[in-house]
Amino acid sequence: MKFVVYRVFLYNKNKNSDYIFNYAEIVETYSPVTLKKFKYLDEDGRKYRLRGKDGTNDPKEENENTYRQYLDQQTGPLARDWFELAFVNQASDERLGYPTQKPEKLLEKFIKVSSNPNSIIFDCFMGSGTTQSVAMKLGRRFIGADINLGSIQTTTKRLIKVAEELKGIQLLEEEKEFYTGFEVYNVNHYDVFRNPVQAKELLIQALDIQPIPNSVYDGEKDGRMVKLMPVNHIATKADVADLIHNVDYKAFEKRKEEKPNQPVEKITIFCMGHEPDLAAFVEQSIGYKLDIEVVDILRDRSDLQFKRDSEALFKVEGAILVVDKFYPLNLLQKLSQTKESVSDWREMVESIMIDWNYDGAVFQPTLTDIPAKNELVQGQYTIPEDAGTIRIKITDLLSESLERDLTEEEFANG
Repeated sequence: MKFVVYRVFLYNKNKNSDYIFNYAEIVETYSPVTLKKFKYLDEDGRKYRLRGKDGTNDPKEENENTYRQYLDQQTGPLARDWFELAFVNQASDERLGYPTQKPEKLLEKFIKVSSNPNSIIFDCFMGSGTTQSVAMKLGRRFIGADINLGSIQTTTKRLIKVAEELKGIQLLEEEKEFYTGFEVYNVNHYDVFRNPVQAKELLIQALDIQPIPNSVYDGEKDGRMVKLMPVNHIATKADVADLIHNVDYKAFEKRKEEKPNQPVEKITIFCMGHEPDLAAFVEQSIGYKLDIEVVDILRDRSDLQFKRDSEALFKVEGAILVVDKFYPLNLLQKLSQTKESVSDWREMVESIMIDWNYDGAVFQPTLTDIPAKNELVQGQYTIPEDAGTIRIKITDLLSESLERDLTEEEFANG
């Protein structure tokens, strides 16, 4: 079996701040070599080893100069700043094919020693979701973030599976609380950041810009010329070089002669953050009076919508909740399909989860429908007799979710 050596560094904000460090969680078991030294059994069947009173290790016979060291009285050595763990091989059920995936045992050590049940665990580069998976199993709340869409999808599927496995454990361990409900948020218009090639088309559509082909400008909006900056970093002076070098200087000179006190151009620069004094730099570099507006989309246009919500139709037939239709509009757009072309909406669904007694605050699904490979979700579910407010969550193949309560009208229609 292959082993990987991990070296661990722990940091704290300052020596006087409050922090959690559970020493008991870093006590390691003895190595196989050491355990073999506890080779004797007393009359009660307890294992022990011989130690010399003078400090001699493992004397060969017991006498007045030796004493018994019992295995069940030893706590084991404290963990070092490095330790060995078995490598997660390709055949393991834990393996998800993520290139930098860590074994769950490694994260279990970190989480146990540095947090308590109900603590919040944050992993800002979550990859395949190992940290979140272990946190859920240990009764910790968690937050994860990643810019990679594949990471979000892998983690979502993994956590849905873990939540399903924990349901039975929850019933057996009534005093232990697991946080099996979670939400997936798109906080930075991921569709734009993910594909810079399509970013301009998405922004032009979302900002209602009139495109201008074959121009240094990307379009026109409200009587102003529009220039779109790269979306994968904040706008720098280097990013406006194309604008500075390719504006129509002859037209600027003519406008200056006609109206010397007026700006020769009104320009709006859209960006995802920018260096300070960017507008002043552009005007100074061009050398003409300009009316320049720099708009930070993430700050000034927080209501900007790059995607459409999914649509669904539910109905109740007797004691059965039926998902009649489901249209993930963003997925359909990426597949170049329309609602009318969908033959079976279930082919586009990754999972369905239902909370039969939603409390209005925390979504705790008691029914989880995750189809196996080459299978589809059921789409019809028996409503329990004690059901209250029913909340349903449908996640499509892009890991985007529709979540809402069943309305009285939908009950009435049934």
